[in-house]
Amino acid sequence: MTLGDLAPHLLGSVVETVGATAAVLYLKNAAGGHQAAAAVGARRPAQTLAEDHPLITSLRTRRAPLVLENGSAAPWLKPWAARAFPAASVIVPLRWQDDLIGFLLLGPGQGGTRYTVADLELMATVGEQAAGVIVTARLAEHRARSHEFEAFHRLTSFVIHDLKNSISALSMLSESALQHFDDPEFQRDALQTVARTVDRMKALIGRLSGVPEPARLRLEPLDLAILAREAASPIALVRRRRVDALAGAVHP
Repeated sequence: MTLGDLAPHLLGSVVETVGATAAVLYLKNAAGGHQAAAAVGARRPAQTLAEDHPLITSLRTRRAPLVLENGSAAPWLKPWAARAFPAASVIVPLRWQDDLIGFLLLGPGQGGTRYTVADLELMATVGEQAAGVIVTARLAEHRARSHEFEAFHRLTSFVIHDLKNSISALSMLSESALQHFDDPEFQRDALQTVARTVDRMKALIGRLSGVPEPARLRLEPLDLAILAREAASPIALVRRRRVDALAGAVHP
């Protein structure tokens, strides 16, 4: 589950725990700003708060919830909260190791009651726990992306290696064809080389377009002599033609 999937469930748990009627969860994004990630019982605001927004600046050094109902908040804060979330009653900073990773806008309590000191203490505790959950989810996403990048790197290395082998075979074949294209034996060998290369490319496309499956070890008998001849056939083909050409030059 990604953080985007987790955010609504996390916010719903917070609302239920503290007894709020509605809430909005803001999270820090990659640019340092904060944007609404989920909302319960309210419309999710579209505005993103920049890193230097006064609210973000004030919450960076604050751990206790900020109450909007008692008049102690900055004069500009309540009008802003009213625009973002008209029912906003309390702002809870979400901090992790001195870093503000987000904040909660909470509506009034059930039945319109005001929150008590005990309620605010509970919000602070819940905010710390929510911050831990968010950080853990982000670390899990980062690890998943790292594994995806490693898998992609291994896949591209495999593809490049296979393409190089095919290109090398066709390149040697095209070089030799300039001198020996009229030779029936060369034509037969060349067609076999092209056919094998086409089969390898089709198999590569099939592996890339198919649904990935867990790798399984598959054992089957294999004639190493045939495998060696197939692997060396492009080189042997070119070398044989070169030897034939040299022999012809020595014995006209």
